[in-house]
Amino acid sequence: MKIASFWNAGRLRNMETLCLASWLEIGAEVDLYHFGPVDGVPKGVNLRPASEILSQDYMVRLMPVLRPERSVWQPVVNYSDLFRVKLMERNAGLWLDCDVLLFRPFAFDPAKPFFAWEDHHRIGSPVFYLPPDSPMIADYLQVLDSPDLMPHWLGLKRGFLRPTIWRLQGKEFSPPDLGITIYGNDAFSRLARKHRLLRHALPRQAFYCWNADETKRFYMPGAPGIEHDPSIIGLHIHHKPHGLPRPDPASLYGRMLAKLAHRLPDLHWAEQAG
Repeated sequence: MKIASFWNAGRLRNMETLCLASWLEIGAEVDLYHFGPVDGVPKGVNLRPASEILSQDYMVRLMPVLRPERSVWQPVVNYSDLFRVKLMERNAGLWLDCDVLLFRPFAFDPAKPFFAWEDHHRIGSPVFYLPPDSPMIADYLQVLDSPDLMPHWLGLKRGFLRPTIWRLQGKEFSPPDLGITIYGNDAFSRLARKHRLLRHALPRQAFYCWNADETKRFYMPGAPGIEHDPSIIGLHIHHKPHGLPRPDPASLYGRMLAKLAHRLPDLHWAEQAG
């Protein structure tokens, strides 16, 4: 199995280093695409130039106009969503976000989509695979070939009303001003529904058993032993605080650090408060 992901540049957080190590642990070949230098990468991960898949020029075109304070990080997020679909077109592997921790090996049919429900109405984008001939890819290629990268799959509010109001007000805007998820899980959910692919979605339990706020449990001692539940393949760790001290060994974070210690490079920890 080949797993691929994207990290623009800079040092991985320790949690993300752990996640990549967990992919190696299940025997996967791991490709991490990037632009600038990347540190904290486990030995065995293949570093590859992201330009092999999608030009960095797209990131420049994804700058928000009405919300310039988001320009530091949102273009990377939106680029990543487009990148993973181009990856599927190239048949270059299963996509995992760098914050998806795997607990056990799993298999998927490369001739079928592979994703899971993130909540009651959306499929998640952090774990994603489409066969190269998927009609969803054609939808994305249409957007990638357009001059303004405007999605055609948006609903009434974001696809028509909001842009119309902005134009009447004389405001300049770009598609990223319409929302962070317009190329991500919102798009994937709408297009999977359009092409009748939702029947392929795994239960939420497979990768999203904890919601965004609940993933704080990952760092706390005494967290449930979800790593032993055979219905849980992995965990998307949505909550990612910066500058953490070394975690309590009794936390899920601490337990997985101990399990994967043989695959981890030297990790940098913040000083323990007090």
